[in-house]
Amino acid sequence: MLEVIKKMRRELPLLLVEAVLFPGSKLPLTIVEEREKRLIEDCLVGDRIVGVTLFKRRSLSDRIEFCDVGTIAVVVHAEITQDNQVALILRGEQRFRLVEILQSEPYWIGRVEILPARFSFISPQLTHLANRLSAMLYRYIELREVADKLALADMMLPTDLLTLGYRIGSLLDIPLREKQELLETEDVNELLLRELEILNREIKRLQESAFWHQFIKRIVHKRGLPIEKAVWN
Repeated sequence: MLEVIKKMRRELPLLLVEAVLFPGSKLPLTIVEEREKRLIEDCLVGDRIVGVTLFKRRSLSDRIEFCDVGTIAVVVHAEITQDNQVALILRGEQRFRLVEILQSEPYWIGRVEILPARFSFISPQLTHLANRLSAMLYRYIELREVADKLALADMMLPTDLLTLGYRIGSLLDIPLREKQELLETEDVNELLLRELEILNREIKRLQESAFWHQFIKRIVHKRGLPIEKAVWN
């Protein structure tokens, strides 16, 4: 059993970011700090694998704090910009949990435990929930007015329930703390139910906002006022 656990662990360079990367999703990043540039340089001459985890804060004692659960990612694109920054595109592969920090210089390296895929009993109710979530996600994207900005591949939702949960998590425009909670959720059934709650909340918020904006536009048009005179908040 101990041997199996060891096989599930590996050392990874850690990239601390202000974002949550889900397996199967892509994350564009711009690297400006020298230590992170060194990390990416070493990564590119190696296996192009890096651990991505959410940076939480710097404490009063100047101690860096970040989340224990992150995502193993592959660097699928890297280029140096004209202002000597590094533009990256990362693709999330698999979740991990940080076991221990091995070094912090010249960049962070940790020993991580690869988290297995999460399984749940697939019931007709769960399938119905997935179908409902897919329909709600399209409505959410429409209300955010970003449907035309998403690639066709991003709009085609997966049929696998776990992959669907990750796709929804990546598309939700919610606080990072809440996205991190979704990434850390262990069971796919619990993950989808939580996303259902969030989509219900966000759709209601967006619908109210859209109604209010349309109401203001009608008042402005009726009174013959310039649109910049409208009070939006």
